[in-house]
Amino acid sequence: MKASIILLTYRQEKTVARALESLLRQKCPYSWEIVIADDGSPDGTRNICQKYAARYPDLIRLLPYAPNKGIVGNYFDAVEQCRGEYIGDCAGDDEWLDPTRLRRQIEILDADPTLSVVFSDVEEKDGEKVTLHSSNSIRNRWFRPRISGKDLLVADLNHVNTLPYTLSAALYRRSALMKTYASNPEMVRMPEAGIEDVPLIAALSDAGDAAYIPIVGYRYYIDGESASNNLSMEKDFRFTARVTVAGATLARFYGIPVQKLKNHTDAKLSYMAALARHLHDRSLLPEIERCRQAWNIPLPLRARIHTLLLQLLR
Repeated sequence: MKASIILLTYRQEKTVARALESLLRQKCPYSWEIVIADDGSPDGTRNICQKYAARYPDLIRLLPYAPNKGIVGNYFDAVEQCRGEYIGDCAGDDEWLDPTRLRRQIEILDADPTLSVVFSDVEEKDGEKVTLHSSNSIRNRWFRPRISGKDLLVADLNHVNTLPYTLSAALYRRSALMKTYASNPEMVRMPEAGIEDVPLIAALSDAGDAAYIPIVGYRYYIDGESASNNLSMEKDFRFTARVTVAGATLARFYGIPVQKLKNHTDAKLSYMAALARHLHDRSLLPEIERCRQAWNIPLPLRARIHTLLLQLLR
């Protein structure tokens, strides 16, 4: 089988049909499948998925029910069930756009075995506002036909606000992921980080180069709370801490000098200190220190200022 597309969903009864319909609109002559990984939804999400699986038994597989695992466990359990040579994904509240995306990504990967991944452009929709990723000056340097995996690895671990590409806009080579996942699964499947994209992009970047296809292949809906769109400042603090500690672990594993990742370390530690100060919460200071120690660097100046002012607060 050429490709497996994972449909990840949890409590998305209002949007999961839209996501599935967007995948069903793909015009792909190659053998492929949709693997639905519902993470123990307590609402009507699974019932909707069951109806689609019954309607399209040759195309859709609904994985067996299991208690809630969180995004990392759900994602990589689904990866292990995929039969395709290539793997992609779609969140249950987002959608695929260009109906030629899958075919074109497969053909690019087929034509060049040195590529580990091919990704498209992404459209972000926040209410009525639509933003195209390639129009973002921070990201558009990655939107070129071929990108060095070594460069992407540094960019992935040095990210501040955005990753060099959106994983859900990508189709990647299963064997490229398995290069690391089979021998060092803890460097890809990192539940303590609470995210699947940073370690996965790192593994793919270490395995080969990437290619960009100039189509708008994915729409991301910014609506409510998610792992990376936290509505609570305290949750945002905890999320940032998990991501930056995981980044330190990955940097050591892949041998990336900390000096090359200064944008990430300075921004994340300073942001955490600013959040702690804004919350007037001294109990968060040990977590900032834990993150600093993970990177084994001095606390950045901005972070030191925020922590000092926090300590002076009554």
